[in-house]
Amino acid sequence: MCKTLRIKILCLFLVVSLLSLGAAVALRFMFIADFEQYREGELLDRVQWLTASIEATYEHAGEWHKKAVAHDVIRALMLGLDITVRNSDNRIVMTSTRALEQLSSATREKVRGALASQRLGSPGKTMGFPLFVQGTEIGSVDVTFMQREKDLAFIKRADALLAFSLAFTGVVVILASFGLARGITAPVNRLAEAARSIEKGETGRKVPVSGSDEIAVLSNTFNRMSDALRRQESLRKKLISDVAHELRTPVAAVRAELEAMIDGVMPAEKETLESLLEETGRLTSLIEGIEDMAHAEADALSLKPESLDLRSFLHDVAERFGPLFTKANVRLSVECPPETSITADPEKLNRILDNILGNSLNASEAGGRVILRGSRAPDRGETFLIIEDNGKGIDPAVLPHIFERFYSTRPDGLGLGLSIVRELVEAHGGNLSVDSEQGRGTIFTVSIPDLHTVS
Repeated sequence: MCKTLRIKILCLFLVVSLLSLGAAVALRFMFIADFEQYREGELLDRVQWLTASIEATYEHAGEWHKKAVAHDVIRALMLGLDITVRNSDNRIVMTSTRALEQLSSATREKVRGALASQRLGSPGKTMGFPLFVQGTEIGSVDVTFMQREKDLAFIKRADALLAFSLAFTGVVVILASFGLARGITAPVNRLAEAARSIEKGETGRKVPVSGSDEIAVLSNTFNRMSDALRRQESLRKKLISDVAHELRTPVAAVRAELEAMIDGVMPAEKETLESLLEETGRLTSLIEGIEDMAHAEADALSLKPESLDLRSFLHDVAERFGPLFTKANVRLSVECPPETSITADPEKLNRILDNILGNSLNASEAGGRVILRGSRAPDRGETFLIIEDNGKGIDPAVLPHIFERFYSTRPDGLGLGLSIVRELVEAHGGNLSVDSEQGRGTIFTVSIPDLHTVS
């Protein structure tokens, strides 16, 4: 596909180049035509001056005076006009050759030298012009326009320059077309190769990105997609492993009790059935928790970030949690400077805060306090959410494991809440950290980068 695209781009450049070269050739012909028209107009002006001079000579002499006419013919020759003067009977009165013969040898050599300096070339077209004196036709003059070599040289130089320009431009355009076509299709080719690798199951494959054009945007999008697929595949494998591990114990317990009852080792009494019911209840809770975790992971891959006023957002969260904190006699306060903004998915951000605030409430005793803080670090391009309580704190031995799936210190807990929180924070490109001292309280810190820094 890329080779086809390369050929198409090359053909496009060549077509544009041919059109440009065609325009240059057309411009050449228009330019030369204008030059010829200008030159012809100049020569016609000289003819008008010449005919007026010959008519004045005739009028002054009252007849054709060959010597006087010869001077006009010599002047015409000096102007690049080879003329033949005829009388009213169409007989030749004077020609350029005869006029030169009437000159003295010295003058003739000077005139020929002047003509040689003009480098008059081959004669051009011949035109006839009538001569009149007081309304009466006295004869005519045949004018042959001599071509100056400098005019011809100018046209030749223009043609040579155009030919050189066409050749040079053609070579440059062909080389540039190959280079540009290769430069455009090379990243597309890398994208296609990386896509084929992902198709074969090699998730996480990335392509180099340079510049900021459309292909660079496409490459960045592809890399983010590849990261998402790799992350999703990793989560899927880990989830399957964790689920298998967590389900193994309750299923084994139920199986053992059922086999014992079938073998008659254990009576099918109410207490035994209640034990089985308890295990199935645990299985139900575990399955629901797994389903919740799967939804959270899916949500993490489909963020819908918005620009939010953080102060108002935190006050809304505090208002929603107000009744629960009031009932537990725990004070909840919000500290956030006005006009503080954050770019995040509001639904996911609510879920993050709900989980952490729920843990803080459970860890707080009556009379305790929980502070919900928001702040910005413009120099770092980050927004911080800090949830601080003065509750029981977390055992140092437990602290490193609180974000692990299915890790819980409570018998009835599934250990998924903080794991879900971490997934949602990382989906925003942020970080989640905790600092706790047993007996003094816990501080959760969530950092969310600005939208343009999320990748």
